[in-house]
Amino acid sequence: MDDLFGPLLVGCAVALASAIGVVLARRPIYAAIFLLVHSLSLAALFGILSATMVAVGQVIIYSGAIVVLFLFVVTLLPSGGRELGPTGSRVAAGFIAGGGLVVALAAALAASSLPPTTSGDLGIAAVGRSLFSTVLVAFELTAPLLLVAIIGAVVIWRRHEPAPRTAPVQKVAEARRVVMHR
Repeated sequence: MDDLFGPLLVGCAVALASAIGVVLARRPIYAAIFLLVHSLSLAALFGILSATMVAVGQVIIYSGAIVVLFLFVVTLLPSGGRELGPTGSRVAAGFIAGGGLVVALAAALAASSLPPTTSGDLGIAAVGRSLFSTVLVAFELTAPLLLVAIIGAVVIWRRHEPAPRTAPVQKVAEARRVVMHR
């Protein structure tokens, strides 16, 4: 276990730094790139811990599909979301929310001990059976949910979009006559 401490420490440091980058990025494109780095670092951590099924799922689902979906939504935004940079109040609210989550986690861990681990069947066939039998409807309903979220985000953004600037209309004193010569 001691030989895994160094790679785990590096992976955790990269995951933590990229998560902070997601929150503090000034542009949504940069936040999505930090999210990709974070997702890949989590996949590497799962790989180090010999959870290859979870690592592959992390790369395919989160790094591949979800980050591409976020990038697609960001490109639909008219100004690329440049107005959403973190201000002082947003950063303060983020630190307060993060501190609240840490306090809640510490209180939950102090109140009870961790449940015992079970060594059930974690093979690909067992995961496939449980995913595509008991939770198939919930799994399939995520696609329309994400589509509605994309449409809602674009509609809300378009409402707040500034009106396009056009050149002022100049009034002509008298109408011009078109003369056609033969």
